[in-house]
Amino acid sequence: MELTIFLKSKLKTSLLILAGGLGSRYGGLKQVDGFGPNNESILDYSIYDAIKSGFKKIVILTTNELKIYFEKKYSNYFKYYPKITYHIVNQDPRYGLKNFNFPKNRIKPWGTGHAILCCENVINEPFAVINADDFYGQGAYKKIHDILNNIEKNDFEACIISYLLKNTLSENGSVTRGVCKTSKNKLIEINETFNIKKNRKTNVIIGTSEDNKKITLEDITEVSMNLMGFKNDFFNILNKEFDKFLTTYINHKTKEFLLPSIINKLISTNADVYVETTDEKWFGITFKEDKKFVKGKIKKLIKEKIYPTPLWK
Repeated sequence: MELTIFLKSKLKTSLLILAGGLGSRYGGLKQVDGFGPNNESILDYSIYDAIKSGFKKIVILTTNELKIYFEKKYSNYFKYYPKITYHIVNQDPRYGLKNFNFPKNRIKPWGTGHAILCCENVINEPFAVINADDFYGQGAYKKIHDILNNIEKNDFEACIISYLLKNTLSENGSVTRGVCKTSKNKLIEINETFNIKKNRKTNVIIGTSEDNKKITLEDITEVSMNLMGFKNDFFNILNKEFDKFLTTYINHKTKEFLLPSIINKLISTNADVYVETTDEKWFGITFKEDKKFVKGKIKKLIKEKIYPTPLWK
């Protein structure tokens, strides 16, 4: 499957940033913590990269507790970008339930699929989705922006920027990754793989499959880091799939409506999901010990003139 670039295609594109939840292993709110020399968050660098790559709208999906914080912070920052529109949206756990009653025993949010669904009233164009606490690299934003600019004419239902597994590992513990099976830039399936870690003595990477089997992974295995893009009509798909999910799991305490499973359902209906690999080195915050590493990486990028300091000026 090939991507055709239509040079005159200049669709408006949105970036949706998932910035809700508490980092249990990190022990704090990763999405607001400072890592740059002027206390810039990873989310700040993501917004900077997205705007530089051509995105015209930024949507931040967060919790009710953080909504006011983000509104206050970014009302000042976006003054530097008067042509960019932005929205701060609350992930209301009752949104999209329709005829279902919210269960009293629910103890977790409904998941990434529901988080995206909560933004359907502010996104009317092709859009990309990222995690607020993941650093994706400028090259990855440029790639997905170019794909989204042509997604309608290419008739892709969705797209993913995949990373090489070796560029996404943490030195401080095991990680979970969506392992991509691809063929000629077409996604065949995503398989959630857990407890991925490289043995420092043997350099062998081991993980655990969804059926709890130990598997060995190549360092060039393509993995999804949740940098995905969609046509605007993806919201129609989300609404239908969320209804099906609720029919089965409305009274489950923790079951989540997750993006990778929705992608796999798309593939099962023969929808085209385009994949392009980036050589960017992803880094993010999973463990508290990751903070020193991330601050060092950002300091290096500033020294290489990739980012100004302060970032917003």
